[in-house]
Amino acid sequence: MVTGRTKALPAPYRVEDEPKRKVRLHYNLFRIETSTSVGLLMNGRTYCGYYQGYYLKSTLEYIYARYLDYMGIQWQYEVKTFSLSTGGSYKPDFLLADGSYVEIKGGFNYETDLPRILTFEQDYGLKVEIIQEKDLRKLIHPTPFIFEQLKQEWKQIANGLGMDTSGQNNPRYGVEASQSTKAKIAQKAKARLQDAEYRQKWLDSRAKSEKVQQQTENLKQYNLQRYYQVFTTCEYCKKSFEVLFRKNNPQKYCSYKCSVNATRSKTFSENVQLIQEIALKFAETYPIEIMTCKLNKIKPVLEPFYEQVRNQFDIQDERTLSKALLGKQTSRKEILYYFRSLVEKVLGANANYEALELEDKEPLG
Repeated sequence: MVTGRTKALPAPYRVEDEPKRKVRLHYNLFRIETSTSVGLLMNGRTYCGYYQGYYLKSTLEYIYARYLDYMGIQWQYEVKTFSLSTGGSYKPDFLLADGSYVEIKGGFNYETDLPRILTFEQDYGLKVEIIQEKDLRKLIHPTPFIFEQLKQEWKQIANGLGMDTSGQNNPRYGVEASQSTKAKIAQKAKARLQDAEYRQKWLDSRAKSEKVQQQTENLKQYNLQRYYQVFTTCEYCKKSFEVLFRKNNPQKYCSYKCSVNATRSKTFSENVQLIQEIALKFAETYPIEIMTCKLNKIKPVLEPFYEQVRNQFDIQDERTLSKALLGKQTSRKEILYYFRSLVEKVLGANANYEALELEDKEPLG
C-alpha cells in the first residue's frame, strides 16, 4: 500500500551555487572510507547503527523493528538483492515471518521508487507493503511506545550521524551488475571517448591522478574532522548530549548554565583551602566564645568569620560556606560543631570549656 504525497526532486547540486566555505562536503562529494573514532563513515545525514545484529539505515527502520519485536513478529533485514527485468536491482527492507516484504520510506517518490517496486512485484509475484512516517505513527499509537522517545533512543544507539558503507553494510555488497547494466556503462564510456576533447581531458586527468588522490584524501580528512555528530558527556552534570565533532577545543558542557556552574565550582574549589585556613585562625582567636556558644546565639559568635569570608571571597550564603568547610551543605549548628572540633584539635579545649546547650531548642538566632 503506497501512501503519502510526492515532493518534486531537487535540482542537481552544483558546488558553484555556494561559497566554498559553506559547502558541506559530506553531502555531495565523497564517501569517507576510513572509520571514525565511533566507527561511522559519513554518507548522508541519517542515523545508522546496529540493532538485533542488523545494520539499520534510518530512524524509521529502528522504530518499525521495535514495533515488530513488541508484537512478537519475527523479521529479517535486507536479506536478498533481487535482479529486475528492467536491468536494475531491488533489495526490500524487511522480510517478515509470513514471507511478506515491507519497505520503510521517510518520503516516497512515485517517479523513482514506485516503478522499481512494481517491477519487483511483477517479476517475482510478491507484494511489498510501503510504510511511511505517518503510517508508522498510526501503527505504534496503540502500543506503549512514544514516537519521539524512540527517535531519541535511536540517536543514542546510533551514536552519531552518518552511514557506514564499508563491507557488508554497503547496499551493493556482493551484488554483481547485470549484463545489460555493464553494456550500458560500456556504451556510454565508448561514446564519450569518441570525442577528442573529452579523450584529452581524460588522459590529462590520469596523468594527474596521484595529485587528485592526495587532494581527495585531504578533503576526506577535512570532512571527517568537521562534519559529523557524536554523543559526549557533560563534564559538569554528567549527562550525555549530542554535539558537532570538533577536534580542536571540543565542547565540554551541554549548556551555558553548566558552563557557568563549572567555572564557579572550579573557582570555589580553589578557595576552599584558604577558607579553611581562615577558619582555623578564627578558632585560635575565639576559642572561649566558640566553646561556650549557645545554639540560639551562633550567628553573632561566627559573624567575624562570616564577614571576613564575604569581604575576601564574596560568599554570602552560609550553605555555600558550609560546603567549603564540611564538604556538603549543612546547618549553622554543624558549622559551630566544626569550629569546636578545630578548637579541641588545636588547643585541646574540650577539658577547659564546657559548651552551654539549651534543653529547649529555640529557633537559631
